[in-house]
Amino acid sequence: MTEQNKKRERVYQVSSNREKSSHKLRYVEASAPHESDCRLCVGSLATTDAESNDFTVANTSYNDISKIAFLEKQLYSNDAYSAAFFYQALRQWPHTFLTLKAGEKTAGYSLMVPVSDSGLSLMSLLVGKIFQGKGLGKLLLSDSIALARSLGYKQMELSVAPENASAVSLYRSFGFNTTQTVRDYLGPGQDRLLMTLSLLEN
Repeated sequence: MTEQNKKRERVYQVSSNREKSSHKLRYVEASAPHESDCRLCVGSLATTDAESNDFTVANTSYNDISKIAFLEKQLYSNDAYSAAFFYQALRQWPHTFLTLKAGEKTAGYSLMVPVSDSGLSLMSLLVGKIFQGKGLGKLLLSDSIALARSLGYKQMELSVAPENASAVSLYRSFGFNTTQTVRDYLGPGQDRLLMTLSLLEN
């Protein structure tokens, strides 16, 4: 198999899995429990300037992937998306994949996936553990919505755990409305609220 065919096969794999529950409307909640740092995390975090006020949101590049995967793994352990997934996501959805930066450090990311010509879903949004509590989820969500509008999308959807009151409150403050509660959405006991936002300017 040629290298080009291998790349095409990897891209197809993301496309074919997109409708599966584990790959649809997955919101990485900023209120996830803080677990102890694994041995691989020690040292990396010590060099991160969590107190920096120089936070920006920009298009994701391939150089960001390893850092994004690190933050994902730190919060979600075995349930985390892999670096390979993020590489494939960037190949398929480069215009709706954002990275939150703190100076030269990576503080989080947002991944939006088109589901129709006029709508997209917030598949995943994450703020790194040591960067939480600074309003950065709000910044990342605001910039994600602004980007979606600038690209001409008319609606955004997402899912969130019903018990995640802070996330639900944040979404409602941006105008998201709950449309449905789905039991076992991401597996047994993993219920989710489905929420939508009109991106049409009033």
